[in-house]
Amino acid sequence: MNGSCQVLIASADPAQCARLGEIAATLELQSVGCTSLSDARAQIDRQKFKVIFCGDDLPDCNLRTALRVLASATGGVPVIVVSHLAEWERYLRALEAGAFDYIACPPDAAETRRILRLALGQDPPLGRASRTAA
Repeated sequence: MNGSCQVLIASADPAQCARLGEIAATLELQSVGCTSLSDARAQIDRQKFKVIFCGDDLPDCNLRTALRVLASATGGVPVIVVSHLAEWERYLRALEAGAFDYIACPPDAAETRRILRLALGQDPPLGRASRTAA
């Protein structure tokens, strides 16, 4: 590891940032947290990230704007939306807006690790495609 962070966690909830950082660390991924989209942009300007967690609670924008700005600023790094609301409609809207995936809080460690591995290209997706590739 070269000491640079690999995971950006953008959320207004400090406990959510800490929990996601702990989960990323179990995969030997370093992370940095921030509390707004403007802070996230500043972090992205300083270094490259492999994956981004984006809370739907950022104070300076709505989720659709955050996803658009993060995709543009990073060239398409996977963005995983994190929300305190586990609603299918919100999940589908996030995916339509460009999210890689959607996690309801509090995040389940095993599921979050699985999604992180998928975002990093380390695990095949579940389902028929992964069975036929084996």
